[in-house]
Amino acid sequence: MRKLLLILLTACIFSACSNVRFDKIPGMYQDLIPMDLHGKYVFYGKDFRSKMSDTLIVNINNNEIQLSGSFGESKLVNHQDFNMHKLGDYYIIGTQDKVIKSLWNLYVIEPKDKGINFYSITEKHIKSSSETPFDTYFPFMDVPINYEPIPTEPIPLQDGNGGSALGTPSMVRYYLASDEQFKLYFEGELKNKEYVFLKKDKSKKSK
Repeated sequence: MRKLLLILLTACIFSACSNVRFDKIPGMYQDLIPMDLHGKYVFYGKDFRSKMSDTLIVNINNNEIQLSGSFGESKLVNHQDFNMHKLGDYYIIGTQDKVIKSLWNLYVIEPKDKGINFYSITEKHIKSSSETPFDTYFPFMDVPINYEPIPTEPIPLQDGNGGSALGTPSMVRYYLASDEQFKLYFEGELKNKEYVFLKKDKSKKSK
């Protein structure tokens, strides 16, 4: 499980791994990454099959999030690879969806005393049922996969499986996220349940 989380944080973060799409990033726009997130963080992962451990190092400054580990190094630039908003005590990271460019994939950072909790809103939270957790909290629309720009008003459909009511396979679903709705969803479904904890390195060598 830890190895899976490490892979999620390094290989899937800020990519198209999430099929959950939102019309906007909730919260107040942040021009720079806030000071209370700056610093060096570490995450220790372990592959239980090989009994080998791995360490992910994350450095956060005004404009960048730098990741380094056994996979190599990567740099994520504010306003280029992601945008950040503040919603109450949380920071919401939005990345442009790879399929429909005007939509967003969202992640949540929750500051803690000794580090940060990182939450990823991924497709595994969508279950094949008549009503998903997202359908409960957010209005939604199903649109053609190549449709741009997106509509601005929700269209209620009967199908809750992520497809259109007519079963068209080229349709994708997105959700309309107000600040209040997103906070209710996060605190009701994700908070303290599924996250990666990044411990802050307070040594003098921290960047």
